[in-house]
Amino acid sequence: MTSRKGTKHTHNRRSEGQRLTKKERDDHFAAHLPSILQYHQLMLSDGVRNRALANAIKRAIKPGSHFLDIGAGTGVWAIMAAKLGAERVVAVEIEEALIPFIYKHAQENGVADRIEIIHGKSDDVKIRGRFDIIVSELFGSDAFGESVVRSFVDIRTRFLKPGGLLIPQSLAMYAAPAVVRSSVHDVPASLDLKFDFFRSVKLNYGQSIAFSEHPSVEFVADPIRLMQMDFSHLTPEDLPKEVSGSWKLRSLSKPNAIVTFCRSQFTDEIEMEGFDSQSWGTSFYTFAPLPKGPGVLNFRQSLDPEQMNWTVGVEGGPVQNFAPVFAFTRVRMSQKLTPHRRFRSKDKPKG
Repeated sequence: MTSRKGTKHTHNRRSEGQRLTKKERDDHFAAHLPSILQYHQLMLSDGVRNRALANAIKRAIKPGSHFLDIGAGTGVWAIMAAKLGAERVVAVEIEEALIPFIYKHAQENGVADRIEIIHGKSDDVKIRGRFDIIVSELFGSDAFGESVVRSFVDIRTRFLKPGGLLIPQSLAMYAAPAVVRSSVHDVPASLDLKFDFFRSVKLNYGQSIAFSEHPSVEFVADPIRLMQMDFSHLTPEDLPKEVSGSWKLRSLSKPNAIVTFCRSQFTDEIEMEGFDSQSWGTSFYTFAPLPKGPGVLNFRQSLDPEQMNWTVGVEGGPVQNFAPVFAFTRVRMSQKLTPHRRFRSKDKPKG
């Protein structure tokens, strides 16, 4: 149960084909359990998301329905499907720490004997039969990446019955120019100090806005759809390499960021606005001040997770280019030119 904001927890490996020892696995388990609990607390506390998904599942479940939850998390949707009378319910989860949560929660709700629990990655698991309804929120930070699409294609091809329902049906990315208040991204807060170097380097990374900080965001134009993925027929080859949008503004100098968020279509009648959800991430991309006066603001973003570059510019004017590699290069070059003394760690071997 992973949202765009979430980080998908996976099993650690030393190298390809080399498994961890039991102690290493236990250490990894113990180290990551707090963050897993914190993340799923966020998901479970998201009333907007929960109501939308619950309504979609309630409308979809019929007597005799076969229900599959891939990325089952703590088991909430599998349990709901079982309680609604689905004939067969299967919950698949890759994070081993969550497997006992699914079972314990199913026990608490009196449906433990009606849910088949599978620990594994969706691409690897083999499940008998096909399903009328599949719920899967396999969205990490690369919600619009090729790996997500490949997973959905595999799920659809191997597990969904002809005419079955895949939830969500589609996922769209929206964007709008906005004023993001200084309290969200200005540093150092409450101090009269110049930190332009830090801010200029940080511009090369998109940032997340916590749900509690949404009042600090003021859209200066209506959001537009940059792209949409329809999981019923989408293939990796259909994915664009980049997305772009333009807005005609009365005052180009007003916005200081482009805000992006998702809109998820669970069924034909039920959709969820990611901006209203605390577990689905809202991102913003700040830029240097633009010229005063009216004009057209252009935004372009690469969907390649290896690059993650974007541009902001005014039609007919210069373009601002941003990318993590620019930040890395600038900091590395500045490091070499910075007068400083260095002491090697005593624990570090010489050589």
